Amino acid sequence: SYLPQPGGVVRRLLVTYGLVALCTVGYYLVPTLRVDIAGTVGAVVAFAVGLCAVSALILVEVWRFGPGVGHRSSLAGVVAALYLAVLFFATVYLGLARHHPGSIESLRTKTDALYFALSITSTVGFGDVHAAGQLARAVVAVHIGFNLLFLGVAVRAISEAR
Repeated sequence: SYLPQPGGVVRRLLVTYGLVALCTVGYYLVPTLRVDIAGTVGAVVAFAVGLCAVSALILVEVWRFGPGVGHRSSLAGVVAALYLAVLFFATVYLGLARHHPGSIESLRTKTDALYFALSITSTVGFGDVHAAGQLARAVVAVHIGFNLLFLGVAVRAISEAR
């Protein structure tokens, strides 16, 4: 059985918060490109590739965390992978709002996009920033489905690893 080491909880929390902070800083430092992807098909392919990459990262971290693997990953790795998905969706929402003005009401900045992605992920949904266009609503629906699937997978893996 896995027994936590003294001070391990604090160390794991610090690592988790550190990874989330590092990912957030990276999100803000990477310049926003105004690249027009070649039409709808190109945008869908780019979205699908990004979604597959984030999904694969989450699955690898969850698998590495799971029982029988020797805990080669930590909860911090799982949380960081899930948070990268939030940042991925925030980037998608920002691009969507810039290429289709009015598709996401009140989304103008990276902070707005991160706030919107976090509100969807947490299922809070205040309504101040919301999908107004059909394409934006479709992306939000994918985001919600993604959350249900991967948060469920992560929670199950964590509970089985105990």
